[in-house]
Amino acid sequence: MRFLNTPLLIVGLMLLVATGLDWDADLTWHDQHRIGQLALLGAVALGALSFWRNSFAGALEHLPRWAVVALTCAFGLGLASAANASYPRFAALEWATLLLLLGLALLLGMQSRQAGAFDKWANRLVVSLAVVIALKIMTGYLAAMIAMGRLDTLMLFEGTFSNRRFFGQVASMIVPLLAYPLLRGGLSRLARVALFGLLAVWWMLVIVSATRGTWVALLLASVVLAAWAGRAVRPWLTLQLGAFALGGLLFGVLFVWLPQLVGHAASIENRLVDLSALNGRDTLWAIAWAQIQAHPWLGIGPMHLASIRNPFAAHPHSAVLQLAAEWGVPAALALFLPATAGILSLLAKLRRNRAAPDVLSICLTGSLLAAAAQSLVDGVIVIPFTQTLLALVAGWALGVVWRGTAAVPVAADSRLIRVAIPGLSVLALAALLHGAFPEVLNRAQITQAYVDAGHVLVPPRYWALGWIP
Repeated sequence: MRFLNTPLLIVGLMLLVATGLDWDADLTWHDQHRIGQLALLGAVALGALSFWRNSFAGALEHLPRWAVVALTCAFGLGLASAANASYPRFAALEWATLLLLLGLALLLGMQSRQAGAFDKWANRLVVSLAVVIALKIMTGYLAAMIAMGRLDTLMLFEGTFSNRRFFGQVASMIVPLLAYPLLRGGLSRLARVALFGLLAVWWMLVIVSATRGTWVALLLASVVLAAWAGRAVRPWLTLQLGAFALGGLLFGVLFVWLPQLVGHAASIENRLVDLSALNGRDTLWAIAWAQIQAHPWLGIGPMHLASIRNPFAAHPHSAVLQLAAEWGVPAALALFLPATAGILSLLAKLRRNRAAPDVLSICLTGSLLAAAAQSLVDGVIVIPFTQTLLALVAGWALGVVWRGTAAVPVAADSRLIRVAIPGLSVLALAALLHGAFPEVLNRAQITQAYVDAGHVLVPPRYWALGWIP
């Protein structure tokens, strides 16, 4: 039971509550997810000031020295960018959010260093999330078929996510991980059938969502794994192909044949006819690139692309362009280098162990590769639910990389524990609270007033309103 009093527990509570409960009908789903994330990050900051301080220090000691220097430079430059921004309060809010998400990943990495309990509970969390999300979406399907008499796939995901594209981001990370319990073994026949059916349902929902970024992300992750690890990933690829085939069959039965059989109209988005369409991304990328050219060193400030009004979105749908434009090119490079090195470490581990592949490493690497690929064309580092899930997967993967390494002792009176961690925690918590209050208390009223004034909500950034200030 002591294990449950850990970072994984609060992450699981946030993700499950955000997905399973609509606790305020006046709030958009996006804002509900953000408020849940704020509570989680506040707990991380408070924990860093007290009982998790040593865990933070241990995680930093496990990282290569160059990675710690790079991350320090990145967030130092990000803070300077926030101070220099047009709206420092909003900039500091996003800076603190990303810093505390990094801290959460490091905490989870330390917790997952010990194989066994963490893997079991993290796997249960992923499966539980997959079940809850699939049940909610399929409940909407039944309601549309029975009560409404019309099936509209564009509306099917709205009771779970504020945009079906956000489901696609989650699917890119969850689909590779759902193979883990099936490949690990030790399951009863009934459990294997149920879990394979769940994976097939998720593939069906990926098809229904028509999220091209997800298809590309999962395909690219599969190609990289196959090219890098060869035969070691063949069972994973075979399982995913089988689930995809069954998912395609389910899609044909439930979304094409059955509506026709009962005489219901069905609106199904077909993205095959516009695979090359950018849907405004070219404009968003051009805006971000113009800001990079104009402000290459410190950027225009975290979150500040949301201050440039345009008809499409409050973020550029590209993690690289977003960080380079808002934080500056040096900070973006300092963030991407450790992230890239982490994925390469997982791939190197797979290559070394091709004779006896680690199933968990395959699944985690596939999940991170898919998330990285989709972040190049989508808001993976923007949406609160996706951000938190990515922190969970990244932390889990960190722990897997660190397994087998000796624990690094940290002196109780070291400067890291006495000064650096408490100081950063206080600064991040202050920026988080100052940036979120008092607006967090009346989000529903602010959003409604914006809509009543005749404005249209854009795909969100920090809040559902999207724009700043």
